[in-house]
Amino acid sequence: MTHHLQKCPHCHKYTLSNQCPLCKISTENVFPPKFSLQDKYQRYRLPYFREKMQKKIIP
Repeated sequence: MTHHLQKCPHCHKYTLSNQCPLCKISTENVFPPKFSLQDKYQRYRLPYFREKMQKKIIP
């Protein structure tokens, strides 16, 4: 059990557990990572989001 708020990706219910009580699916963290000017993972994250946005725009 975590101490942070979690959200089920399937039913969109909030819980504190790692698994949704209704769906029995693993939950996701609700909060984004902390912002930092020295972002260590920016070179991995940005191409991923660019590719994701292109797929959304061009079906």
